[in-house]
Amino acid sequence: MSKNSETYSSSPLGGGSKPKRKGSYIGTMFFIVHLALTISLSVALIIAYLTRYISPEYYGALTIVGHFRHILYILVLACLMVWIIARRWKFAFAVFLVLIPGLFHVSEFFNINWVRDTEVESQPKDAFTVVSYNVRGFRNDDGHRVVKEYADYLAVSNPFVKNQRAADVICLQEYALDADNLDYIDLLITENYKNIYINDVNESENVILRTYSRYPIVASGSIADTGRGTSQWVDIVMADKDTIRVFNNHFYTMGITEEDSEDISRGKILSDRDNMMSIVDRVAENTSVRINHVDSLRQVISATPYRHIVCGDFNDTPGSYVYKQMTDNLNDIFTQKGSGFGYTYRPMWGWLRIDYVLYSEGLEPLNYNANNEVELSDHLPVAAQFKIVEI
Repeated sequence: MSKNSETYSSSPLGGGSKPKRKGSYIGTMFFIVHLALTISLSVALIIAYLTRYISPEYYGALTIVGHFRHILYILVLACLMVWIIARRWKFAFAVFLVLIPGLFHVSEFFNINWVRDTEVESQPKDAFTVVSYNVRGFRNDDGHRVVKEYADYLAVSNPFVKNQRAADVICLQEYALDADNLDYIDLLITENYKNIYINDVNESENVILRTYSRYPIVASGSIADTGRGTSQWVDIVMADKDTIRVFNNHFYTMGITEEDSEDISRGKILSDRDNMMSIVDRVAENTSVRINHVDSLRQVISATPYRHIVCGDFNDTPGSYVYKQMTDNLNDIFTQKGSGFGYTYRPMWGWLRIDYVLYSEGLEPLNYNANNEVELSDHLPVAAQFKIVEI
């Protein structure tokens, strides 16, 4: 070849031609796929943020996205880690900006209580324990009625005090009046206290809300739309003569059946578009029903003259509009005293926290426990311990 011969390059930069390596194709494809995944998850997370603040009537089917805000947050956080490892700082910074709003709400689904109290010998002065439990008609996972097993748990449902067997106040949802051996529950709880006070309100047909108290119930009321959400309130005069009002609630169903939960857990739902859309539509419609109930309940709560506790099965997660409305003037004890990943609904891999204990000013939270060792209902029993303080 002549010294004056020219060599032309196909490189857009004019450099020498180099064979492309197979690894560069893989890297490019990974970049494109991860970028698309990051954008999709980030958009979904932003929608989840907004569903908390905008009424479901404007969002329709997108309300379901808010229920999985904590899962989306974890997935977007994982995407951020990948961008950091790849040293793609601009992408990492953009993803970090998306995550910032969620930082202020992490404690709603994951909390670390560095000074968590242990079981004590006796209850502090003015302290009391409240347990909320959706008992699923006293059925177990096999669908059998096991009233005695539930009764045995309820008789020892105070996880915070060694020498006190039952909680001071027990709020039950889906209490089935047509179950056998119901007297066994009352008998065991009464054995713990000389007197036990009971208040009921009808949920639907043979299903009621029931509230037990070791202290006198001096007044009560209810907000009930038979079969579409039920609340009851009871005024309890405590040992030190202070009165507190306890709200026991069962908001309208989320609309996810046990069969749906199994399909979701197995991933089967992804291949059944019709069932998936049916679930989405049900969740959206039923959320709107809960909002109407919450509007009525909040009026009663705001007019309450006493310290108050609002507990029960809300059928909504902390990412929901319902939760935001309920916690506007109340505190969620899990965010104060919970520890670890918060969930109260056993199916669907334990993703969802839908059972709550909220409280007003004048009450100091001491302890929180959602007992994941109790495998009777599809819900976990939730226990909270408070102390009455000056306002």
